[in-house]
Amino acid sequence: MKSLQVALFFSSLLAILAGCLLGGCTQEAADLRDFYYPLAELAEGQVYEYRSAGDELDPPFYWYYRTLEQGDSTFLTGMYYDHQFQPFQFLREEAVSNGMLLADFYLYETDSTGKQRKVPVQIAEGNVFPFGPPDPHKVLLYSISWQNTVDSTATTHLIRNRQYLGDTTITYRDQTYDAVRFYVRELVDIEKDGHAEHEFDGLEIYARGLGLVYFRKNITDDFKTEYRLVDRFPMTELERRFSESQSNE
Repeated sequence: MKSLQVALFFSSLLAILAGCLLGGCTQEAADLRDFYYPLAELAEGQVYEYRSAGDELDPPFYWYYRTLEQGDSTFLTGMYYDHQFQPFQFLREEAVSNGMLLADFYLYETDSTGKQRKVPVQIAEGNVFPFGPPDPHKVLLYSISWQNTVDSTATTHLIRNRQYLGDTTITYRDQTYDAVRFYVRELVDIEKDGHAEHEFDGLEIYARGLGLVYFRKNITDDFKTEYRLVDRFPMTELERRFSESQSNE
């Protein structure tokens, strides 16, 4: 990634941040830690089911989260399953004093033979989510990269920035929760004999005691994806759904 491109990327972020400040963003939340996934409650593990809030034809997906204690450290592990209950991503985040840091990340991609392979992801900047009082001036940098399983000469770089926008409320299963909004900006660069880049932005909402409950990605001016949390349940329920899908084939 060229330094000038990175500089322009952050310049656009700062311009949007300035507009947010002029628009009167609030910062009433005392500690953003309360709005991330509830680490203390996830020791036994729980599946988060997300469904499209825009196009009902968009398939659902699932994240299985579980908290692990290793020595003096607390880790959140997560496995992403698609609508066919196939694993697609695995991550491990460490809880530190000022936020969550990405410690490990793997993709599960299908190669040219049709076999699913575990692809290690290189972590340049692992800032996932901030703890402490909200700070609308702070831009959280996240940067990872990985090689394509089909074409090993192609490398994908992903830069994601998050910044606090303000407080809100959101309804989940007929109950209203305090929540916080984050502006998200992403740059995807596929490097192969040059750079093929795509930049887009979006919004995330995290609810107190739940974690991520809604996100929107503005892929183009005419196309966006929206998902929201619709349910949480034990892994045994996901296993039941998988078995049911197999018996129906």
